[in-house]
Amino acid sequence: MQLTNRTTSSLNFLRKLKRPNAHTRTFSRPMSSPPNEHLFSYTSGRFLFNEKLRQKERYVRFNIEALKQLAAEHIQPSHGKVVNITKLAEGGFNRVFLLTLEDGFHAIAKIPYHIAVPQRYATASEAATLELLRVKGVPVPKVYGYSASADNPAGVEYIIMEKANGVRLDEKWFSLTKRERHKLASSFVGIEKRLFDIPFHAIGSIYFKSDVPSNLQVPLYSEAHESHEQDDTSKRFCIGPIADYMFWYGKRAALDIHRGPCMCTFMIRIEQLDLTALKGNDANHYLRSVAEKEIEWTRRYGKPLELDFPHNGAFPGKHSPDRYLALLEKYLALVPYLLPKVNSDPLNQPTLRHPDLNPNNIFVYPENGAISCIIDWQHATIEPRLLVAGYPRAFENSATDEPLGLEEPKLPHEYDSLSVEDKAEADELYRRQTLFYYYRVFNGVFNKPHLSALLDPLLHPRKHLVDRAGRQWSGNLMTLKGALVRMTEYWSLLPDTKGIQCPVEFKPQELEEFQKQEEIWFCFNAVVNQWRDELGGVNEDGWISNEQYGNAVRKARELKETLILEAEGDEEDIVLLNRRWPFGDQEEVN
Repeated sequence: MQLTNRTTSSLNFLRKLKRPNAHTRTFSRPMSSPPNEHLFSYTSGRFLFNEKLRQKERYVRFNIEALKQLAAEHIQPSHGKVVNITKLAEGGFNRVFLLTLEDGFHAIAKIPYHIAVPQRYATASEAATLELLRVKGVPVPKVYGYSASADNPAGVEYIIMEKANGVRLDEKWFSLTKRERHKLASSFVGIEKRLFDIPFHAIGSIYFKSDVPSNLQVPLYSEAHESHEQDDTSKRFCIGPIADYMFWYGKRAALDIHRGPCMCTFMIRIEQLDLTALKGNDANHYLRSVAEKEIEWTRRYGKPLELDFPHNGAFPGKHSPDRYLALLEKYLALVPYLLPKVNSDPLNQPTLRHPDLNPNNIFVYPENGAISCIIDWQHATIEPRLLVAGYPRAFENSATDEPLGLEEPKLPHEYDSLSVEDKAEADELYRRQTLFYYYRVFNGVFNKPHLSALLDPLLHPRKHLVDRAGRQWSGNLMTLKGALVRMTEYWSLLPDTKGIQCPVEFKPQELEEFQKQEEIWFCFNAVVNQWRDELGGVNEDGWISNEQYGNAVRKARELKETLILEAEGDEEDIVLLNRRWPFGDQEEVN
């Protein structure tokens, strides 16, 4: 991979860009649509590229009257019939409807998109996870009923559940008082302690036993722990196949790969429906399966790929998937050393955590800031504790100088003399720092197992490496290699590696060249992210709010025209730009 000098015009353009205003997501109903078409279609935004494909993935037609009748049957009869159904929200994998019954009672209907794989398992696991957590005292919506199959009068999978109590945290975020931030953190840590205290027996996802074939089930708890549980959960629930989207999307659903559950010395092989004996640490089996699914996919479907502009200027040509496979093999060589070798080590304990803890999924009581409900547990997976530990998005501190001591954060001394804009910035930093501080302190008091994992020096590099090893081949060789390089540098900090030579080695000359390449890679990533911001907040899938779409199309066109002018007639640059323009339709292979 040779470096070139095709970075100057992009960097010059970067310096001219301005930050956009924040945008909000709203529904838009096309005037020409049939009366109920908006209930089936995605209307919460537009897509700057590959929009027809994105809309097709999110289009789900169902029998409205049948769903209303099914919902009424699941909910207590005293509330009467469902008299109204309104689209409430649309996320990355689901459409959520507000149901209104005859007496004014409200409930929620959640319908997955076609891309919300695994079929059956995603819905079945979410319903079971919600019920188990409710039994364990975690504030989640009550499930009135569900169908993990589209073979019902409504014609879709669905979950009918309780409407979340309280207000969304993102709606109250900027008005949180110090006392409310304190209550938010303490109640949240208390909830997480309940999760960390559940003595799960295996890695996988939670199901009702009735939804999973017996040969794909493992017990919820070990025999030693089962006698201590004061409920009937071990009789109703089991741990079954991993419901993580990354194990199933695209052509992966048809691959003969390991998806768990894994416990003690075995992992279940789903497609053959038998138990495949494997020796060693079950946490390692999970770590291997993360990469093995991508190895199998890449061998079958991977092809040489060119990077998008502007990266294709500095890293030209089509890149071979064989080089990606070689990196994945290096990851597999590190797997036995990423986690403690002893299966019973507390840091290996199978632990359930919410898959997307952002403020949109957290509800609080408006009067005091305490957690009232946590929603959207789809794709939740039980994993080794060191892989689920971390600061939730609402409690992260984005400042580079994270306050790791025990001194409580304070506003700057010159706060009173700051401008309105600077005060707002200082307030937001203080808000995040105090939540970060409270979260860490309360974990030290109430949830020491989590604090122990948070203090692991390689918590973030390890999670980053495992995450990148589970990503699809896209022509990008830099990110996974960077994660591997970092782990070899941290080798002595990994558990149980004393006196053992690292099985992965990069020669000094290769590392020197890679450092130069990575610097340019990061630079171009910053350029593209700046372009996305300038276009109004376009995400990696091309999503943009309805309000910003028209401006985004215009600005993308103007941006492209500007870059062509700055190329000053360099035909090679112009060809690279036109061929892999990051905001244009492209072929996708999943």
